[in-house]
Amino acid sequence: MADDNHYISQRIINACLREDVCQLVSRGQVVTEAQLQTERHWPEPSPKFWLKVSHLGSDVLYIPIAESHYMQSWQATSAFWLKQTSQGLIYQGGFKCWLDTIAEDLPAQARLLFSEYIKEAQCAVEHRKLCRQAYQNRISALNKPLSAMPDWHQKLLFSDQVAAYLDHPYYPTARAKFGFDAAALMAYAPEFSTSFELNWVAVANQKVTLTSDQPGCWPTFPEVGLALQLSASHQLFPVHPLTFKTLKPMDDSVLLAPKSALKVLPTLSVRTVVVEKMPDIHIKVPLIMATLGAKNMRLIKASTLYDGHWFEKVLTQLAQQDPKLQGLYLHCNEQHGGHFGELKQLAYIVRQYPGSMFNQTLVPVAALASEMPDQRLYLAHLIDNFYQGNVQVWLDEYLTLLLSVHLRLWLKYGIALESNQQNAVLAFTPDKGLTLVMKDNDSARILAPRFVENSANPKAAHAQIEQLIDPRIVVENEQSIAEMFTTITLQLGIAAIFEAMASYHLMPLQDLYGQLRKMLVRQLDLLEAEGISTQYARDFLLEARYQPAKYLLSSGSLLSKSVSGASDINKFYGQTAPNFLHRNFLIKSVSCQ
Repeated sequence: MADDNHYISQRIINACLREDVCQLVSRGQVVTEAQLQTERHWPEPSPKFWLKVSHLGSDVLYIPIAESHYMQSWQATSAFWLKQTSQGLIYQGGFKCWLDTIAEDLPAQARLLFSEYIKEAQCAVEHRKLCRQAYQNRISALNKPLSAMPDWHQKLLFSDQVAAYLDHPYYPTARAKFGFDAAALMAYAPEFSTSFELNWVAVANQKVTLTSDQPGCWPTFPEVGLALQLSASHQLFPVHPLTFKTLKPMDDSVLLAPKSALKVLPTLSVRTVVVEKMPDIHIKVPLIMATLGAKNMRLIKASTLYDGHWFEKVLTQLAQQDPKLQGLYLHCNEQHGGHFGELKQLAYIVRQYPGSMFNQTLVPVAALASEMPDQRLYLAHLIDNFYQGNVQVWLDEYLTLLLSVHLRLWLKYGIALESNQQNAVLAFTPDKGLTLVMKDNDSARILAPRFVENSANPKAAHAQIEQLIDPRIVVENEQSIAEMFTTITLQLGIAAIFEAMASYHLMPLQDLYGQLRKMLVRQLDLLEAEGISTQYARDFLLEARYQPAKYLLSSGSLLSKSVSGASDINKFYGQTAPNFLHRNFLIKSVSCQ
């Protein structure tokens, strides 16, 4: 457990530096080892640099740091630090001491958020230990080659499980499924991949909204222990077992079914499950659990059913009408869902994978950087399988695919997708090019005038925009689109993979980032040749010395919404990440893994 504690503690300290929590970096001072002379007090190898923090009270903190090129200019190198008190230098460490120390002089309400985050950090330590044990217990299964798995859905679940063993690139306590105890983790998390049955509630017809007919895999009323005649007056809603425990009957409007039914398996998102007997059907259900921050409860807003389906239809339409997008992606069918008014605990979305994907190997980008039992990246295994080990050929296809799709969506249609590592799924097909599988796009952003202007039918496009429900989706300025493209497509989808590739010696970092810049410029030139304006993108992506970085620790856990001002905690940024696309970008360190 000590190793897990040190690992989580260092990630938290590092994230605090990246997000300038309590102005640690902006008001701190970088000093050298020669200036500090800590040999007698520091039991670890002496760092070259320390961050001196003297504005958080009467004591002074000295945090060991190293220069960094990746997401931040300075990164923490230890789970420990030195504290200068009236009695001299003290060696301190651990996330609890760290969070208590930096929050010591904050107002009581702000300090409370730091104290609450300590619980999430402790959960991350415990869950990391359990998940590492799960990995060790599944070594033989993880050694099974993809070619030995006959079915597409087995490969997808395998890839999801592989991804689950890897921590989030940036959010320090992503390992915590906050709200899960050890038993729940082992029963419902993808790291353990245990099948279970869903619970069900019968909701009165007059209270129900269904967007289409329910799938054929739905159980009957008698199968969940309810009278058959209720089928005339009620509809069955699937409920996760953990959420089911929190529900109470609402007179005749909501009846809790006494029996569970329909075996499912958890996917990487945890709240989305695969139907065992119909694996092309995935069901997204509300879950009383928070990930990536205490405010990130995994419930379901009714509006996401409609907004997600809106983007499914629009993206499918664009792929059919725009020759430059044809064949590059397919979107899952997310037409069906149900909700009970605005109650976030009683809603669901059905996602169906089309039959055309059944001869493909589907892999979330989140799995690429996972280490396999042979100490190679999962990506290396995929390149062996589909590219005869040729890293360069895969890289060319990958960069071309991501940049051509997302730059075109941004610059021609004004669309940015929340295609994070979990949502961005690659489709590998023998002897064919790499393509994308799209899903779960209810949090996208769109510039309405650009979308309308460049649509095949502007009048219809204007009417489509009016159908969007979440007011945050339609944005007023291009910066919002550029920030999403940078933090999601470039940083999560590309840079995080590059850092892993370099760490595992698949290709030098300077080569990777150099190729990315050239490929991005090439794609911008192609768009420019079509008459599409690219100047804003060139300035934002290539000329700025720093990129936006998501401040998810701050917005998700450490700051109240009234302080952060963030309408969406997943879109709260600071302009502090060194720009790896800048012509003068230099590799300064190995990334903090």
